[in-house]
Amino acid sequence: MNKVIQVDRYTRYVDEIRELKDRNADLEKLNQRLAEQLNELHGEYLELRYTMKGMASQVEVLGLRKKILELQNKLHLKYPPRHKQ
Repeated sequence: MNKVIQVDRYTRYVDEIRELKDRNADLEKLNQRLAEQLNELHGEYLELRYTMKGMASQVEVLGLRKKILELQNKLHLKYPPRHKQ
């Protein structure tokens, strides 16, 4: 009789552990979704902040830097630096 009680207790613990693992997996998925939403909201907040202050956004700044580098490269190709002799 003692063995029957232990098996029943073991089965109950196994079921409880399985439920906790499932719950943990659900919470990890929820956490991931919330982290993604937070990142999106933060990006939108920064965009709004830059707009309200009349500042260029990070995307615009990166685009301008790229354009500057392209223009510098064109200038160097058109007018290569002269070496002193």
